Amino acid sequence: PQATATSAGGELKPIDKAAVQNKGNAVAATAAAACAKLKAVGIDPIFLLAPTSTDDRFRQVADVGSGYIYYVSLKGVTGAGHLDLDEVARRIPAIRQKVGMPVGVGFGIRDAESARRIAAVADAVVIGSRLIEEIENSPREQAAANVTTFLRGIRNALDGLAVSREAS
Repeated sequence: PQATATSAGGELKPIDKAAVQNKGNAVAATAAAACAKLKAVGIDPIFLLAPTSTDDRFRQVADVGSGYIYYVSLKGVTGAGHLDLDEVARRIPAIRQKVGMPVGVGFGIRDAESARRIAAVADAVVIGSRLIEEIENSPREQAAANVTTFLRGIRNALDGLAVSREAS
C-alpha cells in the first residue's frame, strides 16, 4: 500500500519520507516499531544527526533509519548562527561511513553559495528557515514570486556544480 496525504489544494499526494523525532539520544523501542510500520507502507523514516551526536546514536539511527540522514550542521536553532562549511565537509564522509546512507545537510544554508558548497560534499541540501524568512518578509502577493526567485538562484548554483562535475 502507498501512503498518501492531502495537499493544501485538496489532492491526495504520495508520501515516501517522514522525519522522525525522538527524545534524548536513544532511539527507543517504540521509535523502532514506528519505523517498521512506516517502512511497511513505503515511507522512509528520516532521522536527524547533529555535531553533538554520539557513536551510539549513529549506530541506533543506522539500524532503524532509511532513505537518508538529515545532518543538522549547526549547534543551536535553525536559521541562526554561522555555518562552518569546512567542518561540515570534514564530517560528511564519516557520517556516511557510520550510517551507510546518503546524507542531506540542513540548518544554516542561507544562499546559493552555501548551498553550492554543501552540495559539493553532501547528497542533498535542505533549506527551511530561509524560505520561511522569505515568505514572512514578503508582501502576501509577492511571496510566491520572491521564493521562486530565491530558489532559482539556488537551483542555478547547484546546476552549475553538476555541470562542472560532468566536465571533470
